Amino acid sequence: MAASTSILADKLHEYPQQGVIDGTGGGIASVLDDCLNKSGGVLQLLHRYAGRTFCTPGKRIRLDAKSYYPDYMGGTGLDELWMCCTVPIVTGVIDTRTKKAPFREGEAHVLTSSGQTVSLQDLIAANPKAVIGEKVTAFSEKLFGYATWPIVSKKFDNLNPIPDHLHWAKWEVYDINSFDNPGVSPSHYHTTAMGLYSFVTKEQFLACMKRFGKGEYNGIRHLAPHVMMQLDNGFVMPNGVLHSPTNLCTHELHVTMDEHFLAEDLTLDGRIGAKDAFYACREEDYPKAKHEDWDYLVEKFDFAANQDPDFVLKNSRPAIPAKEFQGNGVDAKWIVYGDFLGDQKCSILRLTVQPGGKTTFRPECPALFHTNGGSGRVGKLNVRYHQNMVLGEIYPEIGFITQAALANGGVEIENTGTEPLVLTFDFPQNAHSKTPGVTAAK
Repeated sequence: MAASTSILADKLHEYPQQGVIDGTGGGIASVLDDCLNKSGGVLQLLHRYAGRTFCTPGKRIRLDAKSYYPDYMGGTGLDELWMCCTVPIVTGVIDTRTKKAPFREGEAHVLTSSGQTVSLQDLIAANPKAVIGEKVTAFSEKLFGYATWPIVSKKFDNLNPIPDHLHWAKWEVYDINSFDNPGVSPSHYHTTAMGLYSFVTKEQFLACMKRFGKGEYNGIRHLAPHVMMQLDNGFVMPNGVLHSPTNLCTHELHVTMDEHFLAEDLTLDGRIGAKDAFYACREEDYPKAKHEDWDYLVEKFDFAANQDPDFVLKNSRPAIPAKEFQGNGVDAKWIVYGDFLGDQKCSILRLTVQPGGKTTFRPECPALFHTNGGSGRVGKLNVRYHQNMVLGEIYPEIGFITQAALANGGVEIENTGTEPLVLTFDFPQNAHSKTPGVTAAK
């Protein structure tokens, strides 16, 4: 690490022992070079955890029992694992040690060769083309105005379904898999609320919303069909559609933003206030002057999208073979694929390497990966799946394959253990010249 690189006073709430490199100062280029050389262009990302004051952990993000409720988070439990977000998230939680929101909460950080940490976004800014490549750089600059990784990967693990809500501009995709939900039978009955029944009228919906926060439950969930999620398959949730995700641990991708509108005022976790319905709503999507103007909501609401009789058929993503990555003891499946909302939003690939198996992984685009089982290596980075992780300790499970690695012919993946090595790869928008699964899905 260059001597001119300084260390910030603030620490990541999970890793107070690790220094955080000031990526805006001198020496960041050499830090990036060290990170790329350390593991052959594969960056090791830290587990970033977060909690919501209105949520209760489902305890499936594999922390040890004592780590779910850190004593510095004011009673809030950790129910989210953020893996590749390039901006701080906002949960409303206050770190009692600092009396402020946790420093860079949820933002992706890389472990350096010196044992310090550095923001993934700082490394991208230092050399976008080496980290995320020209195509992703151009796309993100057009979308956000600067070079960044344009997709968020996380695991959401609440004990109960969260309030029925919608996102005006943020689409999401789901991968509810058996690795994150051990012991759950394929015949489970965990359901996700989606949209509104076709018989629901504007008047019924308006009456429901006008009851928000007044007396008894406003009843929005009674107007919504509920769908069982199939383990190890994918599902797409377009923006503008009401939904309440199942009470299973969900691997989720969405565009880099976090805005929502709550439509339900009473959940299994307790009552929420009417003002919370508009928490995180962006001004351009839902003007503050229109908050609690339920008539405005009804006129803005997309009834056609929410009452589409073919919604489940159109948005389900049964896993399909990814033949281009299969062979020699390697199985690969597309979990999320195809186009939605007009183009290729993102995709999820699950790769399984049998013991002793080895393959060279050459996708077209950089990708995040996380480990679902087994042990092995990705490039020079050794990875291993862990249980009962202790908050504050560092575990090699999550990585980022950079453009620099792909430019050198890809990365070799090898199973060095006795159990299948299972890796899941998250790709951003327009990552593939040929959209995965288009032919197979028809």
